[in-house]
Amino acid sequence: MTILSNEKFMIEFGERGTVQSLVMKDDPHEMNWVVDPHYLREIGFQEDEDKLFGEWSLQLNDRLVQSPMIEPNITKHSTHHVTVEFQDVQVKILFSYLLEGDQFRWGIKLTNESDESIKIQGFHVWFSLAYIMFRTQDVYRNMQESCAVFTHIGGNFAKFAAVRRSNVGPHLGIYTLRGITSTLGSLCRYCNRFLEHVSPSLDGLLYHRLSLVEDGSSLKDLVLTDWIYDDAYNSLSLKPGQSENWEYGFVSFQNLADFYHQGKVLGHPHWSFTPVVPEGGQFTASVRLPGDLEIRSLKLYSAPGHANGIEEQDISTLLVPSEKSMSLDLGSNQISNPVVEQEFMVTLPADVPGERKLELILKDGRRDMLVWNVLEPVHNLLEKRAEWLALHSYEGGEAADRPHAFRPLSNQGESLGKLAFLLMKNGMSSPVPEQVAKAEAAAVLDMKVHWFIEGDLYRPKPLYGNFYRIYDFDYIAHVFYLLSQMDEELLHLHSPSEYLKWAAEVMCLRLDPDCHSGQREKDESRLNGVFIFYIRELLQALKDKGYAELHNQLRQLWDRFGREMEIGVRHYGGAVTEHFYDNAGFGPTCTALCFIGHIDEASQYGQLILANIGFSNDYRLQNPDRWWEALSPMIHSLWGGLAASSALVAYEHLGDPKYLEAAYRSTMAIFHCYDWNVRSTPRRLEQGEAASTYSVSAPNLNMPELSRNRFGQSVFVGADDPLFSALFSDVSGDDWDMGEELVAYLLGFGTTTYLYRDGEGILKCVNGFVTEEHDGWTVKSYAAYPSRYVFREEDLDFRAPQGTLQKSIRLEHGKFSACL
Repeated sequence: MTILSNEKFMIEFGERGTVQSLVMKDDPHEMNWVVDPHYLREIGFQEDEDKLFGEWSLQLNDRLVQSPMIEPNITKHSTHHVTVEFQDVQVKILFSYLLEGDQFRWGIKLTNESDESIKIQGFHVWFSLAYIMFRTQDVYRNMQESCAVFTHIGGNFAKFAAVRRSNVGPHLGIYTLRGITSTLGSLCRYCNRFLEHVSPSLDGLLYHRLSLVEDGSSLKDLVLTDWIYDDAYNSLSLKPGQSENWEYGFVSFQNLADFYHQGKVLGHPHWSFTPVVPEGGQFTASVRLPGDLEIRSLKLYSAPGHANGIEEQDISTLLVPSEKSMSLDLGSNQISNPVVEQEFMVTLPADVPGERKLELILKDGRRDMLVWNVLEPVHNLLEKRAEWLALHSYEGGEAADRPHAFRPLSNQGESLGKLAFLLMKNGMSSPVPEQVAKAEAAAVLDMKVHWFIEGDLYRPKPLYGNFYRIYDFDYIAHVFYLLSQMDEELLHLHSPSEYLKWAAEVMCLRLDPDCHSGQREKDESRLNGVFIFYIRELLQALKDKGYAELHNQLRQLWDRFGREMEIGVRHYGGAVTEHFYDNAGFGPTCTALCFIGHIDEASQYGQLILANIGFSNDYRLQNPDRWWEALSPMIHSLWGGLAASSALVAYEHLGDPKYLEAAYRSTMAIFHCYDWNVRSTPRRLEQGEAASTYSVSAPNLNMPELSRNRFGQSVFVGADDPLFSALFSDVSGDDWDMGEELVAYLLGFGTTTYLYRDGEGILKCVNGFVTEEHDGWTVKSYAAYPSRYVFREEDLDFRAPQGTLQKSIRLEHGKFSACL
C-alpha cells in the first residue's frame, strides 16, 4: 500500500492508484473523506470499485477509454508526493498527489502522445467523497463519518464544500487552482427495504464525478435548455504533444465563513449575494478579492420568463468599490505578509421574473459567476397554485378511482399536503369558497375512508401490504385541524368542532404506541414528524373549546413524547426515521425541543440542520440535502421546506443568525419547484403547476434525463426497481408530495420579516430589504402576507392588527412604527 503523510494529512492509495483513504490528522474522529472500498464490500457494492477516487473515463475520437482497461504506473517520489500514470496508445493521463503544508494538491495532466490531433468529447474523473448514509442506527457514525457536498461551479473558480453531518469541523474544502470544471455528476447506490416491513429501511451513497471535459453528450435534454452553464459544454482538441492541466487544492475549514476565507487564501473571489428576490425587490451582491486581481468587466445575463431570448448587459459601471479595505491574513504557511483585500458592490432592481447570471471577468481572463432568481411575488405564486389545484388536481365525485381525491393518488400521507395548503391559504387571505369545499370533500369523502376502515378513526387500513404508516396520521390530523379553524359558513359536511375532535383522535392514535399491534407501528409512534408544526395549536384549541377529556389525553401523550425525546438526545435518536439518517427526523426534533423549552438539546439537533442546508453560488444548490427521490442531491419540496422551517424555528429560539440565513436561502430554493418563469430546466411549468423534486446533479448518472431537471414520481412509472414499481407503477402528475412545505412557509416567512446585525455591526434584513432614510430605516417585506417584523437583538416584535397587512414599516430611534 502506498501512503502519503505529513502533519496535516494521511492518504492511502489502493493497488490501482485510487485514493481509498483521506484522513486529517487533527480530526478526533479520523473520518475517511473518500468512499472506502472496504465499506463497499461490507454492504455488497463491491462492483462499484471502478468509481473510487481517481478512476476515470475518456471519450477520445469517439472511442471510450476507461481506467480499468489500463494498468497504472504508481511512483512514490517522497513521503509527500505520488504520481499515478495511465498510458494509452494516444494519450497519457498523469495524476499528481502532493502534500504541501496544510494543503493536499491534486494535479491532473492530459497529454496527446500521438502524431495526430485528437478530439476529447468527455473526460470524467471519479471524485467520490464520503457522501454516505451508513446502514446503521448508530447515528454518531452517520454524523461523524459522512458529509454533504455543496458545489460552486461555473467559470474558473469551482469549489466544493464537504461538510461533516455533525457540523463539527474540521470539514474538507476543495478549490480549483487551475483549469475549468465543466460540471459535477453523481451516481447513487442504495438499499431500501421499505416493502419488507422494515424500519429503518434506507441506506445508500453517492459517487461524485468531475467532468473536466464535457461536450454535452452526458446530459441529454439539459444542454438544450441550460443557458446558465452552456458555455461549459465543449470538446477539447489537442495537437501532438500538447497537454491540458487541472489542479485542485484540498484544505480543512471550520465553518461556512472559513470555507470562503480559505478560498480567498487560494485566490478565489468571495461573493455575498441575495440568491432569490421576489419581483419588486432589490438584488445586492458584494465581492471581495485579493488586491493583486483586477476586474475587467461585470456582465448580467437575464432569462425573463415571458420571453425566449437571453438578454446580455455590461453593468461594469454599476460595480462600485466599497469604502472597506482590509488586511487579509493568509497564514504563516502561505505567505509572511498580509495583502490588501478589495471589495466591490452592485445593486440591481428585481423588475422582471426570471433567472439571472452575473459573470465577473478578471483582467487575466478568468471568470467567476453567480446564479440568482427573480421570483414572482409569492402571494401571486400561492394564489395561482391554489387555482391550479382546484381546477386540475381535484376530480370530484365522478372519478372512477377514489372519488373526491386530489391527484396524483398516493397511499402516502404526504400527498395530503395539497389539502393543508388550500385550507391554510384560504385562512390567511380572502377565502375562495370553492377551494375550501373541495378540500373538505377530499378530507371527508376520500381521506377518511381511504386511510381508515369504514372511516373509523380507530381502525387504520394496512395500505402497505401488512402494515400502515404512522407518519400518514400527521398529515391527516393536520387537515382535520385546519378544517376546524375555518369559518363555519365555508363548511358543508361537518362542523368545525367535529373536525377538531377528529384531529385530536387521530393524533392520540398517532402518539400512543399501545394503540398499535405491530412492532413497526409501535416504534414509529415514538418518532417525530410533521405534527410538531401544529400540535401546540391543536392542544390550545381543544382547551378553548372545552374538550377536556381529549385535551388531557393528548396532553399526557405529548408530555410523554417530549420526555422520551429529551432522553433520546444523548443518542440523537430523533435523527432516525424510516431511514437511517434523515432531515425529516432531526428537523422536527429540533423544532419540538425548542417548543418544549429544551434549548440546549435543541441546539444539538440544530447543528445537524445547519450541516444539512447548502450554500453555493447557484440559488438552486442552496437546498436542504436529500438524495433518495432523485438518486442525486436534490431539492425535495416537502422535506426541503420543512427542514428550512425547522431552521427558522431554531433561530427564533436560539438566536444565532446562521439559522435565519440558512432557513431563508433554503426556503427560497424550494420555490424552484413552483416557479413557472424558470427556463433553465427541460421541465417547464405552467402557472400554478409544480414538480415535487429538482435533481441537482449534472449528469444524474442513474437517470440522465433528470439532470438539473424538475420532476415528480411519474418518472418512475415502469421502473425496474421493485420499490419504485410497487409505489409508482400507475401514478400520473409531478406534484406528488407537495403542499405541507407551503404551509410551513406561511407559518414563518409567509408573514414575517427579520432584521439583525452581522459581525461587523451592519443592519441586515432577511425576507425583505432596508433603505436608510433620515434618522432611521424603511423596511419592506417580501412576505406573501406581511404582518410581522422581528428584530430579535433589539427585542422588537411588530405585529399588524389582526386581519391587516403591513407591507413596510419604519425603524426609528430603536422602535418599529407603521408606515402611513
